[in-house]
Amino acid sequence: MTIELNKIAGLGAILFSLAAAPAMALEIGEWDADGDSVLNQDEFNQGWGSAYGEGESAFSSWDEDSDGMLSEDEYNNGVYNAYDDDGSGVIEEPEFGDVGDDMGDGGFWDV
Repeated sequence: MTIELNKIAGLGAILFSLAAAPAMALEIGEWDADGDSVLNQDEFNQGWGSAYGEGESAFSSWDEDSDGMLSEDEYNNGVYNAYDDDGSGVIEEPEFGDVGDDMGDGGFWDV
């Protein structure tokens, strides 16, 4: 339970930090071309894949139920886990520094 609460709090901190800077898609709705509240592979590739270059592998690993769609929870977990390098459920230093690096000039979230 504690790790899950830490994970939720950490995700909130990451999303809040990203919201404070020019960002790509903080919510899946920005890439959800057909408005069905989930991302299919093509929608994900249009956003994440074109910017990050790893759309297919990220999509597959984030699609927890393997239904070919990313729900908002799956998307949020994927973003969080991308920064939780040690899988502890907590974004720690220097992991949080990676978030800052990605938000800085020329970083992934700087568009």
